[in-house]
Amino acid sequence: MALKACFIDVTHWHAPPYYMTLQRLVGVAALTARTPQTGREVAASLGSRFYDDWREMVRKESPDFVFALGRHCDMAQIARFLLEEGVSFAMEKPMGLNAHEVGELAALAKRKGAFVAVPFSIRMSPWVHKIKDLEGPAADLSYASFRFLSGPVSRYYQNDNPWNLKKAEAGGGCLINIGIHFPDLYFHLTGKKPKSVYAVTGNDVFGEEVEDFAQVTVEMEDGALCIIECAYVHSSAPWTPRVEFSIHSKKYQYRSLGRDGMLWSDEHGSPNYLEAPLDNGFFYPAFVADTIDAFQKGRAPIAGIEDDLAALRIVDAAYQSATQGTVVQLS
Repeated sequence: MALKACFIDVTHWHAPPYYMTLQRLVGVAALTARTPQTGREVAASLGSRFYDDWREMVRKESPDFVFALGRHCDMAQIARFLLEEGVSFAMEKPMGLNAHEVGELAALAKRKGAFVAVPFSIRMSPWVHKIKDLEGPAADLSYASFRFLSGPVSRYYQNDNPWNLKKAEAGGGCLINIGIHFPDLYFHLTGKKPKSVYAVTGNDVFGEEVEDFAQVTVEMEDGALCIIECAYVHSSAPWTPRVEFSIHSKKYQYRSLGRDGMLWSDEHGSPNYLEAPLDNGFFYPAFVADTIDAFQKGRAPIAGIEDDLAALRIVDAAYQSATQGTVVQLS
């Protein structure tokens, strides 16, 4: 039987690679959008039905699977509705405004045995696979530093997503939007448990109400450190990397090189090089394909709601630390 898929909020800036890939694989039966004109245009281009309301769409269409985006402040109610309706889905991170909201969803998903996928798509990068191959399932990292420099805030006005710069609607700025990838990636690589978080944030560059810069230090229970820097920046040249990293384990040192490469060396200093895209944008289509395959074959998705919750707890602690100016101890 063919899979029937629907899409919630094609207005989101990540939506095009998602719905275009979904259309190619199984089709998009119906969709919604926060901006009706955009929704009708996309629906016409895909041959899909357009609905003003996502609840009505789900109840009338009875889809097998839903890809759900939307404002962060809407995500928890969308996810809860889908869970209660028994509809499997993929939803953009962070799935809610804070860990409290997502924790309730995670508990509900566990009770129902639900399939929920989250696009922590950096996990799918060849450089991440290479580190996993070399280090094994639980890398013993001593020190890891990650940097994500995204585009200017003007793009959110241009692509009809200004809500992403409003604290009440987004929950925060660059940290909850892009920085959240790196607590997840660190836990994915290591399985280590966090002990404390210290963070500094600022909004001096663009003057929006959410932060355009954040630096976060996470200490693990074994003393290992994960340092995260993220920012919205002015336009940059095509060859400028968006994602950079420096990772040190007992076995190897790994460093990003430009936009599309990783260097690593062993304890003897022998260098190696891998050419591969570094940031998450390249892997949205792969995430859609992997999610559909995982759902149809009954296997786990690349990342799930519990992974999202673990990363969001670090984000919440970072915001608390930045507000109070103190180290936040994690229980």
